[in-house]
Amino acid sequence: MSKPSQRGSIGRGFTLIELLVVISIIALLIALLLPAVHAAREAARRIQCANNLKQIALAAQNYIDANRALPMGMTFQVNAHNPSGTAFGVILSSHSVFNSMLPFMEQQPLFNMINFSVNIGNAHNFTVGGVGVGTLWCPSDPQVGEPRTLPDGWLLDPGATTMRYTSYAGNTGTWMYWYQQQMPPQDGVMNGLFHIRSAVTLAAITDGTSNTFAFSERAHSMLDDDSALGWHWWTSGNYGDTLFCTLYPLNPFRKLDGLAADQNANNTGDDRQAPYIISASSLHPGGANFAFMDGSVRFIKDSINSWPQNSATGLPQGLTFDPAGPYKETGVVRRGIYQALSTRNGGEVIDASSY
Repeated sequence: MSKPSQRGSIGRGFTLIELLVVISIIALLIALLLPAVHAAREAARRIQCANNLKQIALAAQNYIDANRALPMGMTFQVNAHNPSGTAFGVILSSHSVFNSMLPFMEQQPLFNMINFSVNIGNAHNFTVGGVGVGTLWCPSDPQVGEPRTLPDGWLLDPGATTMRYTSYAGNTGTWMYWYQQQMPPQDGVMNGLFHIRSAVTLAAITDGTSNTFAFSERAHSMLDDDSALGWHWWTSGNYGDTLFCTLYPLNPFRKLDGLAADQNANNTGDDRQAPYIISASSLHPGGANFAFMDGSVRFIKDSINSWPQNSATGLPQGLTFDPAGPYKETGVVRRGIYQALSTRNGGEVIDASSY
């Protein structure tokens, strides 16, 4: 009896060409899949970021319920150990808006650690600055969660200390005043929600809570190493730390590269970094998340209308720096939708479809 044929049961092997074709198809499928995976991960990060801002906005609303006004954007306190004067001046920026809102962010034990009777830069509060708060970190901002060591001499008391950072900041309006320009606070000029010794009530937000920014993202990871060490401290009320303004357009690192910024207006000492330090920004493609005062969170696109910038000064056209002002309108200043959303009482009529 002849041996039965095995051809149908075993089959022949792959040729080299067929194997290469299969590998190429698999590689192509992986290449097509990777962008989708990255897009899905970024979508998840953006949702988590929006949730962080939602929690912060709700904390601000609960703070108002308990205190009838929003917390101060920046407190002013003397140096407890040298009240007659310091190298930084007699009166110094101190606690941030986030310090005040900690009990409403489920951080009561951390709030209890803060000594509000002394400046945030005094040794009593060194430990607090080194505690990270995950709600203040955007997951698309990779460096913000990294602790950094501030060298001896950077704070009011001697000794090196650990500092943690924030991806979010409160809205101070279209610009910010420096210390000597806002003593006492000039509420009529400061048109946002948080500034030096501010106490903005809901009644003062006449533009409407759904048309007014409360908090925004700010991409800490876009700063250079020196600026990343010295700015965006989560416990500090300094304008360069936990407050933002709309002087520059949203995501200025995508629009103002190489454009000179007015360092005197911002007191950052670094022309190229100033817009990144004080402006709203993110590492999400195409825009950034903003929390509005009504508690909603919306993604604002880079294409939102903003006032035109003067390429020579970096400031809006028609606006110049004035040490007593700190800004003076020397021409027609055309405020954009972006700036209108940052004012609490500008009286602008804003179409929701415009952003």
